[in-house]
Amino acid sequence: MSNNDILFCRKAVVNRGSDTVAYYILHPVASSDSHNSLFLSALFVDVNLSEITQQKTIYIKTSLDELQALPLQNNIHAVFFLNAAELNEENFEILSDLRLQGHVLGISNPQVSDFSSEFFNIFTHVHFSLDRTSVNDVISRLAGPLLELKTIWVNKVETADQYSLLQEKLPVGQFSGNFIHKMTSVKGKRILAYQAILIDLLAALNNRETSPKKLAECIERDPTLTYRIIKLTHSAMYRSQFNVSNAQRAIEIIGIRDLIKWVSLVMLGSVDGKPACIFSMALSRACFCNNLSALLFPKLEGAFLVGLFSYLPSFLDEELEVLLKDLPLEENIKIALIESKGNLGGVLKVVKAYEAGQWSKIPFDHLIDREITQESLRELYVKSLKDAREMGAF
Repeated sequence: MSNNDILFCRKAVVNRGSDTVAYYILHPVASSDSHNSLFLSALFVDVNLSEITQQKTIYIKTSLDELQALPLQNNIHAVFFLNAAELNEENFEILSDLRLQGHVLGISNPQVSDFSSEFFNIFTHVHFSLDRTSVNDVISRLAGPLLELKTIWVNKVETADQYSLLQEKLPVGQFSGNFIHKMTSVKGKRILAYQAILIDLLAALNNRETSPKKLAECIERDPTLTYRIIKLTHSAMYRSQFNVSNAQRAIEIIGIRDLIKWVSLVMLGSVDGKPACIFSMALSRACFCNNLSALLFPKLEGAFLVGLFSYLPSFLDEELEVLLKDLPLEENIKIALIESKGNLGGVLKVVKAYEAGQWSKIPFDHLIDREITQESLRELYVKSLKDAREMGAF
């Protein structure tokens, strides 16, 4: 696998209120400085990062040598984080010059006592990773005066206890990690009603004698769902020129094939107590699975639901096996979700590996047989982000 190929993913960074404030851009670990420099340069030149990250701040971990080789990007707000273990006071002039050029700098996992206040003031952001230190250690480090005015980003948040303590002790901090995808939800009647509607719709679709009228009766049990399905017919995806006044006519325009997809999106979008970034990530994964499956297995259906429903535990705080138990899904979809087996399971594994930046787990030697390269997979990922943004706006 060549590191000259652009391959990246984004992870949401949220504030105390769980709003997305930045995206952490992951890129391959290169074997030499020149490879990483080429990657960063290509990343800014070949990819519309402003569009992909919705004009939010982007966080990138890099080295001093890589950063020096990177031209200043005036149209993107990027913060470059340097590893404290690779820095010393002798780097002061170089770092000062980078600041004067306009670069925004952050420092990762520092021991504040190792640096002078003048040196430390070069950095506006400070990053701590909980796989390197504990929450209590992070909190104790923040007690020093040099960190009072810094933007603090804590990564690798893995548990509810870690997140709760950080929210309490670091009210203006920023957080990312696996637990950000699995926060405690506030369940209400609406999501339970949507689950019942979804079950009835899936059962009806499995009946070959089902008509649009029967499906409409399921949808019209909820006024909000009815409104959003009708509203969808006027989106750019369907371009209906008719005034649609009922769910049955909307179904005829949208098509029965797409109906479950949209009802599922409305259902997940209605969950209270979850950060908006989770819905965005679930939708991006669904689109990525759908687009990749279309290339690998053109006649295979269900990839969108596999990607979307893989996030069900993050929304509903329940094991996936339990959540799928009552859903009359096709067996290949359930196997893909629970056991990661079958063609759909393979698609999901590739997508998850890409999202996590686990490049070594992506079987490029097999994908190349289907004419899918590192570059084309990157383009597919970018397209999926755009598709997700369009779908999320309906």
